[in-house]
Amino acid sequence: MARFGLRIVWDVLPAISSRVRPVFFLLLFFLTPVSADTVSRDWLGGVPDEGFLAYEISRKGKPLGFQALTFSRSESDELIVDVHIEIDFKLGPIPLFRYLHDNREVWRDGILLSIKSKTYNNGEDVAVDLKLEDGRYVGSGSRFEDNLSAPLLSTSYFNPNFVRQSAFISTQDGRLLPTKIETIGVETLNINDVPLQATRFRLSGKLRIDIWYSDTGRWVKTKFSRGGNTLVVKQTNPARIPPRNKWRHP
Repeated sequence: MARFGLRIVWDVLPAISSRVRPVFFLLLFFLTPVSADTVSRDWLGGVPDEGFLAYEISRKGKPLGFQALTFSRSESDELIVDVHIEIDFKLGPIPLFRYLHDNREVWRDGILLSIKSKTYNNGEDVAVDLKLEDGRYVGSGSRFEDNLSAPLLSTSYFNPNFVRQSAFISTQDGRLLPTKIETIGVETLNINDVPLQATRFRLSGKLRIDIWYSDTGRWVKTKFSRGGNTLVVKQTNPARIPPRNKWRHP
């Protein structure tokens, strides 16, 4: 959607009283669409030099778990992305929900080459093992239907071009997730006690989340509902999540 023409604004401005002008410009700000082009198209824009990203997962401000992304390079210079997620939702001492997820992805030049994951989803074990061959993703998955044709991105979120797609591969079970994406606008988030401008996007369809990216392409926040509860995934200092030797695996 195109932005409103500034010529129209300046033509009508003299007719607007000085009292009304501040409100007029405020309305103009909210009416002016913000596009995905506020976010970098560099697929590596969200990969930090230190090769590690950490996120806290919370409900109503209470921590429930964490997510970690580790980035490394293969001998042939492919990008290896290891994703680890842990969620524990309890009512006092009573466990209500547990989620454990391990995923390894291999990428080259912004193209997803393979996914291999295992997930414990509150009593259910699911898995994915897919690789790109002749323009299609082949292999196995708990809900894989042999209908994944490239180009597709996964739900690991680190690639900022995620917000320019209309379908994704579920890293949990291998199914296709057709999705509609709407740009909500630029917001100021508090990331590691520092204000950060990030663009918010809303996804609907098979994948229903709100997701925020910085201008440089860093994934900084996600909000979604699970079992009637709203969970928030937000970038945090790696020192705030458990050390690797304490991680639990599916």
